Amino acid sequence: MSKRETPKEDRSGWPLFNRLLGAYIDITRFPDLPADPKIGKNYEYFPEGALCANGSPYHGCIRLGSENKLIIGFSGGGVSVDEYTAARPQRVGGTGQMFYSDDVRFGDIIPRVGTFGRSKKSPFRDWSLLFVPYATGDFHCGTGDLSYTDLNGQNAVLHHHGYTNYRALLKKIKELVPHPDKILVTGFSAGAFATALLTDDVASAFPDCHDITACVDSAMLHYDWQKVARDVWKTPEEIAARLTGSEIVTDSLLALHKNRPDVKIMYCCSTRDCALTQVEMYLEDGRWEPDKEAGISFQRKLGEMVDTLQSAIPNLSVFIFDTPDKNSSAAELTVHCLCGSSAAFTTAVDGVICADWMKQGVDGKPLKLGLDKLKI
Repeated sequence: MSKRETPKEDRSGWPLFNRLLGAYIDITRFPDLPADPKIGKNYEYFPEGALCANGSPYHGCIRLGSENKLIIGFSGGGVSVDEYTAARPQRVGGTGQMFYSDDVRFGDIIPRVGTFGRSKKSPFRDWSLLFVPYATGDFHCGTGDLSYTDLNGQNAVLHHHGYTNYRALLKKIKELVPHPDKILVTGFSAGAFATALLTDDVASAFPDCHDITACVDSAMLHYDWQKVARDVWKTPEEIAARLTGSEIVTDSLLALHKNRPDVKIMYCCSTRDCALTQVEMYLEDGRWEPDKEAGISFQRKLGEMVDTLQSAIPNLSVFIFDTPDKNSSAAELTVHCLCGSSAAFTTAVDGVICADWMKQGVDGKPLKLGLDKLKI
């Protein structure tokens, strides 16, 4: 197998689905944030100078709630670690290797669903929301630009401005919700990595809030992340310096707990996460099509990671589930992400629904669910 494995053609139907979803989002965008936003209504906010990876304008989503509590939610959408991955962003209707979202095309759909939305099933429906879409390939923690050659042989630039964009959104939500009683920092996929990396940063921005929770939904990858953070993303040094090992979430959460032991930490993941298994395998040896062996390897590493976190963070909340991924049946992999979708209201472990697990963790009642599923 070559270092850069040639991907198979995508015959799953996802290209057509993506085109239809993109068209739907284009006609259902949120209105711009006004000077006097209404309670319970989603708005787009475009910080001045904020950019997506491809140079298009970047925006976030803001919704004011009736309770003085705040969710800061980070979206997922892949990752770029070098010039090769930079040249292969996700494209609506695209096929093959697609490593990261380079615009906010889907940025307005997530605040409508799951624990980010206003469903009566969500325990956070009346909280204020700052939703941070992902469009920069840097786990929301970059400040620099990366030059690369695109697949047409043209010079291009990937704007790793994730941290810059997030800080601009954070400034605006602080104007609107200056003194929240509670803060939940959460995110899925790439946004889960951001949750681990940036909750300390959020806590610094709200020094008078003493009830903060970090909920990481589906994140674990091994690589030389300190080098990527410093050399590729230009991550602020106080964040990059924490990445001393090979697994970025472990490093970040251990540092968060050491620096802010009062922050409640929650971790959710499926046993053989299909997307994380694929990227973990790619980062390890360049293969792109995950198989059963790769899933077993991921499950073993996930078990080791959870053991490490539990040893250092006694009150860690854990939710391990094993819902099969229907598109990865041959490899026996499991679904990717949970908290940011309607599955948060239906997926249960040991009789507890995911959304209820989140609520209990936020309320200071940590539950450790599904640990037996990590056994191989």
